[in-house]
Amino acid sequence: MNLDDIKKLNIPASPGSYQFYKAKGEIIYIGKAANLKSRVMSYWQKSADHAPAKDKMMGEMAKVKWITTDSEIEALLLEANLVKKHQPRYNVLLRDDKRFAYLKISLADEIPSVYITRIIDKSGKYFGPFTSALAVRQTLKAIRKIFPYCAMRKHQPRPCFHYQIGLCLGICGGKISRQEYLKKVIKPLVLFLEGKKKSIIKKLEVRIKKLETENRRQKTDGRNDELMKLKYELANMRQVLDSARVLSVGEKYANDVVELAKLLGLPKAPQRIEGYDIANIFGRSAVGSMAVFSGGEANKNEYRKFKIRIGQGQANDVGMLGEILERRFKHSIASDMPVNPSAPPFKRGVGGLWPLPDLIVVDGGKAQLNAVLRVLKRYKLNISVIGISKGQGLRSAAAPDRLFFPGQAKPLELPLASPALHLIKRVRDEAHRFATAYHRRLRSRRALA
Repeated sequence: MNLDDIKKLNIPASPGSYQFYKAKGEIIYIGKAANLKSRVMSYWQKSADHAPAKDKMMGEMAKVKWITTDSEIEALLLEANLVKKHQPRYNVLLRDDKRFAYLKISLADEIPSVYITRIIDKSGKYFGPFTSALAVRQTLKAIRKIFPYCAMRKHQPRPCFHYQIGLCLGICGGKISRQEYLKKVIKPLVLFLEGKKKSIIKKLEVRIKKLETENRRQKTDGRNDELMKLKYELANMRQVLDSARVLSVGEKYANDVVELAKLLGLPKAPQRIEGYDIANIFGRSAVGSMAVFSGGEANKNEYRKFKIRIGQGQANDVGMLGEILERRFKHSIASDMPVNPSAPPFKRGVGGLWPLPDLIVVDGGKAQLNAVLRVLKRYKLNISVIGISKGQGLRSAAAPDRLFFPGQAKPLELPLASPALHLIKRVRDEAHRFATAYHRRLRSRRALA
C-alpha cells in the first residue's frame, strides 16, 4: 500500500486502535492512537525514519483496519486486549511479560490498598493486564473520582493529602473504620472493575428513592444532607462514566491465553479450547458436554451435548468420557481421510466437519487425562491436554486446583491469581455448568413421563 491508498480509506480522526494485515489476512501489527487518521498516515510520511523491522513490516502490509473508541484511554486498553489476543509478529515489545502492568486491590495491607504492580501472587484481586502503565494510571485517576480510595498502606498520624482535596475518606488518619472503608470504597470498586456498573448505580438509586420516601412520610429535612450526598455520588459516577467508559476493565479484556500458551510451551496461543465434563447420578441419566472457547472467550454457538449410550446405570465416568470423545472426533475426520485401522468404525463427517481444538481441558485427574490421551492416540491427533481437579475431599471454592499434564508424575498448582489458571477454570466450569444443566433437563423429563 502507498499513501494514496491510505487516503482513500477515509480513516476517522478519532481515538482508536489500528491493525495492519498481510495479504492472506494475518494481523502483523496492532497500534493505538488519539487520532487514527494522523497516526496511520504518519507511517508513509517522507520524514518517517523506520527501523529495519518496521520497514519489513511495511513491505508485508496489504490492508489496514481500525476500531474507534470514545477516548484515548480506551484506545490504550483496546490495544492491550488485541495484542494479547492476536500476538502480532511485530508487536515484540508488547509480548514481553515483564512489561505488563496489573491493577491490584490488596486486602492484606493495614489499609486495603489499590496500586499498580507487575508481579502476581496469591493475595489480592487483579485487573488487567495493561500493556501500558500509563493506561493504568489514567484509569486509577478516573476511578478515584468515583471511589475515593487511599493510596497509603499503613495508618499515619494525619490523613493524607488526597483527604484534604476530597479524594480519600481519611482511613489513613483514622477518620473512618476499616469496615466502613471496605463497605463504601473497596467492595463497590471491585464490582465496578468487574464490569458491574449497573448494579452499583441501581443500589444508589434504590437508596436515594428510600430516603426520599422516608422524608416525605416523616415530613422532615433531617436526612436531606445524606440524600444530597447520594445524589452527588450518582451524578458524579455518571459523569465519569460518560467521559471514561473504559473503566469497566472486565468488559474490555479478552481472557488471557498467552500465559496459558507459555505454561504449555505452545508455539502460539490456543485459538480453540474445548472443555469436557460428565454429569450423572450413579450412572443414570448420564450425559457429556463440550464447551468451546474461541480466542479465549466462550463460544456458546459451538457448545455440544452428548447423551451417553454405554454404561448407563454404571458409575464409570472415565469410560463415558472416552465415549463422548470418540463421538466428538468423528465430526472432525472427513470420509476420505486415513484413519488408524485399530480405531472403531464410525460414520464420519456428518453435518460438516468440526474444527479440531488446539487444547482440551477435562474435569478430572490422571484417569480422565489418560482417557483423552488414548482416544487421541488411536486417531493420531496431536492435541495438548490438561486435566484439572481438586484434591480428594477439597471441593470448596477456596481449595487449590491441581493441573495434570501428560507425562508429568505430579500435578501443578498455579497461584490463585494466575491468568492461565483462571482461563482453565473458566473452561472447566463452563463444561460442568453445561453438562449439569442438560442432565437436570433429562431427569425432569423422565420424572414427568
